[in-house]
Amino acid sequence: MARYRPGPGLPRLRKLLSGSDDRRIMCMFWALDAIQSGRVKQGKPFLRHPPEAATAEPFTRYTVQRWDTETLIQQALITPKNDWSMSSRPSLDTKDFNSVVELVNTLRDVEEDENKVRIDATNILIEMHRISHRQFAWQNGWVNRADIYRYLYVYGQGDSAAYFERTYGISVPQFFGACFAIYMSLLEGPWSPRIENVDQLGISAAAVKQTYSMISDEIWAVRRGAQKLLRQFEERMKVALPVIYQPSYIRVKPVFRSAAMNDFVIAPLPSLIMLRATLGLYYDLSPGGTAIMNDATNRFEDYSRKVIKEYCPDFEVLPAETYKHAGNNVDTPDVLIKQADQVVMVCECKATKLTFEAQYSDDPIEDAKTGYSQIAKAVYQLWKFFSHVRRGILKMDVAATAPAVVLTLDSWGQMAGSLRQQLISEAEAMAAAKDPEITAEDRRRPIFTPIQDLEHVLSTSSEQEVLETFYAAIEDKFLGWGLLQIRRQIQPERLSIKSTTFSLGDLLPWWKDVPDTAKEKAREAAKA
Repeated sequence: MARYRPGPGLPRLRKLLSGSDDRRIMCMFWALDAIQSGRVKQGKPFLRHPPEAATAEPFTRYTVQRWDTETLIQQALITPKNDWSMSSRPSLDTKDFNSVVELVNTLRDVEEDENKVRIDATNILIEMHRISHRQFAWQNGWVNRADIYRYLYVYGQGDSAAYFERTYGISVPQFFGACFAIYMSLLEGPWSPRIENVDQLGISAAAVKQTYSMISDEIWAVRRGAQKLLRQFEERMKVALPVIYQPSYIRVKPVFRSAAMNDFVIAPLPSLIMLRATLGLYYDLSPGGTAIMNDATNRFEDYSRKVIKEYCPDFEVLPAETYKHAGNNVDTPDVLIKQADQVVMVCECKATKLTFEAQYSDDPIEDAKTGYSQIAKAVYQLWKFFSHVRRGILKMDVAATAPAVVLTLDSWGQMAGSLRQQLISEAEAMAAAKDPEITAEDRRRPIFTPIQDLEHVLSTSSEQEVLETFYAAIEDKFLGWGLLQIRRQIQPERLSIKSTTFSLGDLLPWWKDVPDTAKEKAREAAKA
């Protein structure tokens, strides 16, 4: 296994963390999140801090980015502990903001030490790819109505929902409801008593207990799980992972328990509970195999059509159409968007999961080959469609300007230009092998975008502005830009955000019973 020689930063970080008590340092991280998420009243008793540190602004000299907090929590969990009980005091005063500053500055030193031996002119673009995956998800957040609705729509219905209930003894709405209640309770204070039930939402004590078993563990067990997860990834990838790109076990178990504290619980980063209750459902469902994953994929395609039509009613949004070619049934791409009876945009949907290797490997295309091949296949399928239309195999009026869009459930579009080109090269190889009559004219430049970015564009754009955004996305000057950034660049004057008829009550029977004050508190936490 390739290893980097640690600079002075890592031993210093290890020394700081090895002398800190788990329960106290997790309380410090919780309080930091509180004072920088608008919950200053709740966090203040647990962390002395200058007034300027109580900010939800994303970029100030006092702001601690949550991706750094998550990294520090991971490092605290994998660092062996010294027995400081016989000494006068631990190495960190976990009630002082200056300790946070010392940890963050030391983490920066670790990052700088590792970058010196990892990064050069040959891999800087891949490094930007990794940075974007580490940061963008935190910047977008997980506690918002649109993301919750989307993941519950995809993973919380049909065969997926039946498998979940059959396997875990709890329905998806019950699991999400218990997670929501636990999340709300753990916004209020660290090391709190466990909630027993959510009777007002019709969620039983048994359902809450099962939810705790799925999202929490004893803090010693979380430490062991974090260490095991890191070993698994390093052995699989055959490399010692840089500190800032190590897998985060608290996305699996975001809630910690302590038997020594009457089984009280804490979530040092509470919003990860909501990640676990939405996107995290994938990991609960993936053991169900291909049939369950195909069920979720079909609903992602259905959701994509539904959301486009919802925001842009003047578009006619159609599902895949089956036609005959060489005696075989062939399907068009998953989403055909028409305007005035002409196809003006074509989307191939991929619900393929963005794996850890796809985000952080030194060679993502090779180490996450299955996932990236699925994205390349989507490009080939789009080109085949345009080719069949051109050759008259499929009788359909398709605009010469119709963009070829690969629409993903995860953020596969956040990739370096070199990765995009490798995907296109793989699609070209597929085309050459499977259908040599696909010409350069058919190989329209693909646009890779996650559904989340598309929804942002749809929600603030007219139908024409949506099309103009996609037209711009294939221009050289916007190559590698995200769809949302392109929209903001070409149309600085944005429409107000459109409302939708989507309601969480359609997917969560108990949603109507949630007090408005709780919904507002969740919204405020999400904004922070």
